[in-house]
Amino acid sequence: MTTTIEHAGFNKVTSLYPEEQELMAPDALELTPQTANQLRAKASHWLTRAQKDLHDAIFARDGSDESLDLYASARAELDSAEAWALRVAKALSRQRD
Repeated sequence: MTTTIEHAGFNKVTSLYPEEQELMAPDALELTPQTANQLRAKASHWLTRAQKDLHDAIFARDGSDESLDLYASARAELDSAEAWALRVAKALSRQRD
């Protein structure tokens, strides 16, 4: 499902993952136990979804430009999900310290 965000004076931005807007700065949130659990769950969900998309893209490759684009997009999404999960882990480890 996509989400379109429109700001005055800016172009529309379409995001595949609506939670991306709240996930931009995990270290800026007040990390309560509930918030920490939500961050862990969202990071896990995003990683799982990105891994599945990459898996599907790998097996759908047939040498066409469309399949190569799908693979590149899925690989980039997984990279983003991994980077996000690392940021969440870092923010949560600071909370424990």
